Amino acid sequence: AQLAHDLGFPGLPFFFSWPSAGQVTGYLRDAESAQLSEDAFDQVLDDLSRLAAGEVYVIAHSMGSRLVSQALRSRVDKGKSTAHLRELLLAAPDINANLFRTTIAPRLKAMQGTNTTVYASSSDLALMASKAVHGYRRVGDTAGGVFVYPGFDTVDASAASLAVRAFGHSYLTDSAAVLKDIRSLLRLKLPAKARGLAEAGTSPDIYWSLQ
Repeated sequence: AQLAHDLGFPGLPFFFSWPSAGQVTGYLRDAESAQLSEDAFDQVLDDLSRLAAGEVYVIAHSMGSRLVSQALRSRVDKGKSTAHLRELLLAAPDINANLFRTTIAPRLKAMQGTNTTVYASSSDLALMASKAVHGYRRVGDTAGGVFVYPGFDTVDASAASLAVRAFGHSYLTDSAAVLKDIRSLLRLKLPAKARGLAEAGTSPDIYWSLQ
């Protein structure tokens, strides 16, 4: 509700709640809970497709991005419709970068009419810890380089995600700069180049940076 309010979202907001422990000691349990929740999220997408809404926007954060992206990957593999899905925003995604690139991103790219945006940061201590636990770089961590994928927009939010605020992991909801950018994306439907973001990287690995 707070996110919908801050974005001035004119549509009907839905909140998908999966059984996260919400604490560091429950991290490994959360990983399996997220996996167990994929079918439930897929059912929600089925339910939304039956409503009169012509456009669906999905915003996922942290491990929730893992849940959402895996559910959508399965949906594409099964040939299920994603026609109403206009925007997919993955903020601080706690996903193995290699796994995402090879098995998930190609399926997300196959969703016709869906724009995918990744928000990442080099100040996200939570994702640094996740990398230490798993031994693999996370999509939402730019400390070792910015993750880019053809057809996706990656926004480096390092300047807007201070480590002193929730370990730099909550910029989706506590950064005015990030909220302003998402608002321009969802409400005004502006591409990255028109949202005042700085172009970075070298072709073809271009990404965008919040100032």
